[in-house]
Amino acid sequence: MNYAEISKDTISHLYDSYGSLKNSPLNPALRVLIELRVSQINGCKYCCNLHYNEANKLGVDVNKIDQLKNWKTSPYFPESEKEALSWAESLTKLSAQHNIKNTNLASYYNEREIVDITACASLMNAFNRLAISLHDE
Repeated sequence: MNYAEISKDTISHLYDSYGSLKNSPLNPALRVLIELRVSQINGCKYCCNLHYNEANKLGVDVNKIDQLKNWKTSPYFPESEKEALSWAESLTKLSAQHNIKNTNLASYYNEREIVDITACASLMNAFNRLAISLHDE
């Protein structure tokens, strides 16, 4: 189903929001790692391929990309990135028992960056759910 064509007005707003993240003060490599990790968790093959390729184009170390699923124990990720990835995973794996308020993001990022990290993970979750549920090829 070509949901972007079927509901142009609605979906275009999502794409506009996503595009605005490219103007964020967030490090582009961090942004794409968040997008890739969220897509890995959600199992969106299309998005995983897209963000893997984008990470390569941005010059993200291939070892880092390959270790993304193991970021918690990988030496390739500094504490600041681990905190952002932990936050993104928390937003992706929401549950009634999960307290997403436990975060040290403010130790590494300013308020604008925290909002943009949150928006990045949230938008990627929306895109993953659209692509998976509507069988986007």
